[in-house]
Amino acid sequence: MKRLIGLICIFAGVFLIIGMLFKNGDLFNLSFSREKPVTTASAKSQEIEQIDVSLSRFRVKVEPEDRSDISVSVLNGNGKMYAKQTGSTFNIRAENKGFLFFSRFEKGELIIKIPTDYHKNVKITGGSGVSEFDGEGKLALQDVTLKSTSGRLTAENFSAKSVDIKATSGRLAVSHIDAEDSDINATSGRADIKDVRGQLQLGITSGRLTASFDTIESPVSFQMTSGSAKFNLPDNGDFTVQTKKTSGRVDHSYGFDQVDSEGRSFTGTRGKGTHIVDIEMTSGELKLR
Repeated sequence: MKRLIGLICIFAGVFLIIGMLFKNGDLFNLSFSREKPVTTASAKSQEIEQIDVSLSRFRVKVEPEDRSDISVSVLNGNGKMYAKQTGSTFNIRAENKGFLFFSRFEKGELIIKIPTDYHKNVKITGGSGVSEFDGEGKLALQDVTLKSTSGRLTAENFSAKSVDIKATSGRLAVSHIDAEDSDINATSGRADIKDVRGQLQLGITSGRLTASFDTIESPVSFQMTSGSAKFNLPDNGDFTVQTKKTSGRVDHSYGFDQVDSEGRSFTGTRGKGTHIVDIEMTSGELKLR
């Protein structure tokens, strides 16, 4: 028994030492990168076509500001940031070297300040962290790509030509976005979508999704593999909801002007029925309110 306890203590000590090495990038760095971490960095906005951010166990917050350069700074925690301009791309990488369960208490925070007259591309890819993208109604961008794995992603109050948002597990909240085309997909977890204008493609694989519309003036498509979804439709408008299901349940208490239900298909029309809301279900439950 004493021998077993001794072995357990030895293994625990080894793991603690490894954890310290992982936390201290100067002692041990698996990537063997020659990059030096920085706490602040900037780039002239007129030289940048894309802001490309990669995160691991970090919190990032995007803020619009009346300024001439794109600024990034890291605060708090034991994480490290690496930033450089490559051609017309401003590359930003932030990672937390915390080890195992200790890392949850050491997340750093990355603040990205984007000039209000920057109208190019933004890409943010995060894992096990928090991403907050609030344009405050001041950002009009080209292509916006946001991806989150196991964390929380919030995107709101900006316009763009194209929006691509992917979230795997965790929490997704998207609201008040005006884009020509938006593609939003969630895999497990919870997703809340509100007032996304323009052509919209939605998708969910398991989990729970709520989509609320102030108006429907462009085509909307929704693909649901499993889970549950709720559509809060506008009181007035000219749209048609078309639903096809392999299995599952459609619960509709919305006040359509005309309803047609046959087999596994359901069609509800409001007003002139001009704009199509196309829904395909493999299984799960859908509520139309």
